[in-house]
Amino acid sequence: MKKLIDNRWFLLAMPFVIWFLLLVLPFIATSDNTSFPEGAHHHRFIINIITANFLLLCVFYLHTYAVYPLLNKNVVWYIVGLGVLLGLYWLFSHHPQHPERRFHRGFGGQPFNFIPILSPLVAILCSICYRVIIDNRARQQQLKERENIHLQSELTFLRSQISPHFMFNILNNLVALARKKSDDLEPAIMNLSQLMRYMLYESDDNRVFLSKEIEYLKSYINLQMLRFGSSVKVNINTDGDVDLYTIEPMLLIPFVENAFKHGTGMIDEPVINISIAIDADTRLLHFKVDNAISPNDQSKDGSSGIGISNVKRRLAILYPDKHELNIVNEDNTFSIELSIYLSN
Repeated sequence: MKKLIDNRWFLLAMPFVIWFLLLVLPFIATSDNTSFPEGAHHHRFIINIITANFLLLCVFYLHTYAVYPLLNKNVVWYIVGLGVLLGLYWLFSHHPQHPERRFHRGFGGQPFNFIPILSPLVAILCSICYRVIIDNRARQQQLKERENIHLQSELTFLRSQISPHFMFNILNNLVALARKKSDDLEPAIMNLSQLMRYMLYESDDNRVFLSKEIEYLKSYINLQMLRFGSSVKVNINTDGDVDLYTIEPMLLIPFVENAFKHGTGMIDEPVINISIAIDADTRLLHFKVDNAISPNDQSKDGSSGIGISNVKRRLAILYPDKHELNIVNEDNTFSIELSIYLSN
């Protein structure tokens, strides 16, 4: 029912449905006691019926857009406006040839018929219901817009956190290479420039192709390998056509950063396994990272959890009910499994 009310076409069609219902009100009044005019008066009778209901339609729209808004300003003005509207209706409808006049019989003859009195009241009641619905829909849209603005602001802030956090880890790597006076320092800086180019020019987009995000991951891994060399083994496997789907930029990198941060110290022959697979039928991305961790790992500081908590919040904003994140830390093994329904 809520989806039906929120439908724009439903709201547009409602006045026409209401007008149709108001159109048949005088015919309902005829029942079995009164018959329609016949012969030469039939055509005039139909015109009068349409005219009468046109007046009711005017009452409906005038109350909806002119009188009802007064209720939010001043109740007295609303009552005055309502009285003027009803007075004008009964003034224009009080005509000897008006079709509703023929039902005004209360003194002798047939019983008094309340249809001429109830018709504008029904129109006003329908107007109130209609206005409540559209006002409620407008309020919901405003709340959604405010929520979207708030979420967009929060998302922008979360994105802004990624770059300093990422640069902090990269600069630590460059410092390590500089201390070793390694010849890999220059290619590491060149690799860093490519990563920064992606961060500056690609991450501003709402979505990037999954292939670009994977290239970004590989560039980061290559930069890390310049520091660790053969002391760390990284296995990365991809399965599926990664060129067909898009993803939020820099969404996967925090998990790889975390693996290098906590999966390379005080561990003999550290290994990091990264798996990326796409299910073409369901457009489901399966992303998995696992690495060994030392039980004596004391590298976790106040900033090390920024990346993971950041990406959790971004997932909640960008992929509500379209993702599943499982983080397992047991038996000296840390693993994450992320599933996301992607768009193409």
